[in-house]
Amino acid sequence: MLSGTQDYQQMQTMMSSMIDAVLICDIQGRIIMANKAAENLFLVREGGLVGKRLNELGYESEIANMVGEVLERGNEVFIETIVNPSPQVYRVHVSAIKNEFNIIDGAIAVFHDVTDARNFAQMRSEFVGNVSHELRTPLTSIKGFVETLLDGAMENSTICRRFLSIIDSETDRLSRLIEDLLTLSAIESKERIVRPQPVCLVRSIRGVMNILGPQISEKSLHVEYVYPDELSLILADEDLLGQVLINLLDNAIKYTPPGGNIMVRSRKKDSRVITTITDTGVGIPPESLPRVFERFYRVDKARSRNQGGTGLGLSIVKHIVESHGGEVFVESEVGQGSTFGVSFLAV
Repeated sequence: MLSGTQDYQQMQTMMSSMIDAVLICDIQGRIIMANKAAENLFLVREGGLVGKRLNELGYESEIANMVGEVLERGNEVFIETIVNPSPQVYRVHVSAIKNEFNIIDGAIAVFHDVTDARNFAQMRSEFVGNVSHELRTPLTSIKGFVETLLDGAMENSTICRRFLSIIDSETDRLSRLIEDLLTLSAIESKERIVRPQPVCLVRSIRGVMNILGPQISEKSLHVEYVYPDELSLILADEDLLGQVLINLLDNAIKYTPPGGNIMVRSRKKDSRVITTITDTGVGIPPESLPRVFERFYRVDKARSRNQGGTGLGLSIVKHIVESHGGEVFVESEVGQGSTFGVSFLAV
């Protein structure tokens, strides 16, 4: 198959520099050459693949059948599959190796990792589906009320005012959704350049508490901010920091019943400043905790929509904090409230 030691060494050198896993089999289907990536993929020591057939490794019968087909027919075969014991998805390409007389001499199998591409495609599909659903709901509501008004409901001033109020509310909801989508898109695509600078966290939090003062008063909530004297400045983009704090505090306000308490705490730990917002709200079930920062994920879909949420606020928080090199976390117990936390680098 390979004419001479020099050709063999050249092939070895070329394969060793490849990211994709590569196997070369002889006419009997035995592996005669494998690169380091292939050994890592199949979890074997150096040289552990040479001399074996794929079906002798205890798995990959599908790929072994592909190699057998290529050796018999001389065609090319493609397949996408999960290659055990790896959880990744690979696009496997097997083609024949022929000599100067066009006689099949062996086969070469290349394993290209397409996991990220498939995950991205799945995420994109889910994202488009979620956005379509979120847009359809208020648009359907607006269209329905407009049609009712045009059919004669405008003649009744009381009904007309109520319907127009609902349309106004649904329009605001659409605006919030579109604004959040644009914000998330700008952060994810890095169109929104993060410009960190020393920021006084205490001043930022107090500013956000003033902005949300009407909502706090409306529900008669007790909001307290606790922080140590001489709290370090943090390195952050002040506008994006404001979005993080508004989303977290607004979230706590929405899900805390009237007369409840919200405690905001900031403290320095090592090289970071950690801020937590603890509420006495409804809490989050354990199975939902790992997903609360996902786009459009809602613990209680009906309740969240009634509160005016877009399902993107916590996802925006996560992306902003991580773009600063920080971390987000959540702790909660049903009926006992929730604690959301973020960390930023101290100056």
